[in-house]
Amino acid sequence: MTLDPGLLPLTFLVLVLFACLTVPLAAALFFSGALLLLLNPDPLPAEFAMDFSLAMRLNSPALISIPLFALAGELAVAAGITDRLLDLADAVCGRGRFAAGVRSVLGCTAFATVSGVGPAAVSAEAKRLTPALVRAGYGKDIAAGLIACAATLAIIIPASIPLTVYAATTGIQTNIVFAASFVPGLLTAALLVAAIALYARLHDIRPSFRPEPLRRLGVVVYHARWAVAMPVLVLGALFTGFLTAPEAAAFASGYAYLVGRYAYRSLTAGTAWEILARAATGAATVLLMAGMGGLFVMLMASCGFTDRLAETVFWLAGGRTGSIFAINIILLVAGCFLNMPGIITVIAPLLLPLAAMCRLSVPHFGVIVVLNLAIGLVTPPQAWNVTAAAKTIGIDMWQASRGASLFMVAMVAALACVSYLPELSLWLPRLFGWPV
Repeated sequence: MTLDPGLLPLTFLVLVLFACLTVPLAAALFFSGALLLLLNPDPLPAEFAMDFSLAMRLNSPALISIPLFALAGELAVAAGITDRLLDLADAVCGRGRFAAGVRSVLGCTAFATVSGVGPAAVSAEAKRLTPALVRAGYGKDIAAGLIACAATLAIIIPASIPLTVYAATTGIQTNIVFAASFVPGLLTAALLVAAIALYARLHDIRPSFRPEPLRRLGVVVYHARWAVAMPVLVLGALFTGFLTAPEAAAFASGYAYLVGRYAYRSLTAGTAWEILARAATGAATVLLMAGMGGLFVMLMASCGFTDRLAETVFWLAGGRTGSIFAINIILLVAGCFLNMPGIITVIAPLLLPLAAMCRLSVPHFGVIVVLNLAIGLVTPPQAWNVTAAAKTIGIDMWQASRGASLFMVAMVAALACVSYLPELSLWLPRLFGWPV
């Protein structure tokens, strides 16, 4: 089926009108797509309705795993698994003025392996690490900015819910996208540590280091053994292909519940039900957005809009290098104003033909998308992570934004490296034999 391209301006006008009226994006996309179908002069074939129905869109292994990964992350926090991982990061980094900054990045990296939601990491890390950072000579604004940026690792390092949504939207296997994002996530963490070292040198924060006694380190490792096993087992099973995404998500949820209930004894049946309801509510929003966004993008493709957009941008940008830069600019601007499900289910698929012209594979492009989303979490006007950190620490959001500026440069550097060096994303999937 083809749709009349002349209807596109009216469709986008209606979409903008709904946005100005603060209509939820999923509903705006649905009504805009419905208007496009209603005004189209050709009748709607039955097979088109079946292919684009919401039920067909939601019948995806990747989408099925979204509520389970959300549940696993909530259970890991409530069960105390993340607390044990943070304790381990503290013990490994030791004590000292410079170690306080490195500990925040390492703690967020460990947190990211079991939770794919950034704001949860902000709240947990800000309360725990801010006093040590301030005592070490970092201002509250720097502490808030560092924690806000480091917490974005939760959506880069698997198991990441935005990466799962991207896999469902593009139809690629979730295991491949997870493997592709792991090294870029570690690269981002390393560059954040480099930014900390630069700040410490400029402000005469001496890189003193006092390691923890071996006995205490051994005790912390022993108490964290069940927590460490969770990311090792889940990521190992995903990278090797031993488990599919829904199976790994179900295993992670069950493991977190059993550890919290019987090993750490921090979960009760009532708490588990509350967590289940909270995870289901958040996942339902993402699933609805995925269904409506997918319908809208497919209609745009039927009009030939996506292909013309790719050709126009590629020509204006002067080829592959400029087009990759343009893709990043579009995603960065979108990240400042739109929520993550909307960008992944609408903006990213519209840019897929342009990414193909730039010879960006689907998993590589997914990593680029998520890195841009991570920067959007600390970029005004929305800046969810910065807002959460500033509120927890008790400072103004603009102070926290200024404190995050140096670390945002590190994140942009990681984005540039990943964008133009595809092997950073594709090396690990190839190592495990995934087709990239």
